[in-house]
Amino acid sequence: MFQIQEIDPKVYRTNTRNATLRIMGLFIVVGFVSSYGFYSLFDDPVNPLTLQIIGAMFGLILVFWITAKFFKDKPWMTEAMYGWKLKRSLMHITNAMKPLQEKVEAGDAEAMKIMRFYHLGITQMYTLEQNTSGLIDLKVERDALEAKMQQQGLDTDQTSFELAKLKNLIADKKVE
Repeated sequence: MFQIQEIDPKVYRTNTRNATLRIMGLFIVVGFVSSYGFYSLFDDPVNPLTLQIIGAMFGLILVFWITAKFFKDKPWMTEAMYGWKLKRSLMHITNAMKPLQEKVEAGDAEAMKIMRFYHLGITQMYTLEQNTSGLIDLKVERDALEAKMQQQGLDTDQTSFELAKLKNLIADKKVE
């Protein structure tokens, strides 16, 4: 289950930028070492560029592995991991948007709750990333759903998302 948290947009941007710079720095070091290592190890005078590219790709894969294994739980990665999990949750909903919207139009309460989470999550993502035009485009749809939920007496504070509920709701469409 994913839960929307209150995060200061300035802190989010600063910390995600710092995490990105750290991982980029790691990739520069690992990429250069592995690129040079592949070139030195195989020493193929016919095509050294190919060996360097393969080495750099190996370095990239190694950095992904190091990040996933050792860095994802570090305090300096908290905001970046939160953003990734939020985007992942929103992507699941986006993949099932058409049948979900049909169920919302039909008055399904569970579909409205999931759509409300989507609106709250996308609003937070736009706010964290300073996407003001996205916020403007979403306002009408968000307000209409909120009014519909209030008419039915549903709680509009939907800050959590469970993929299993979406899968159960949209049983005829594969949700990844």
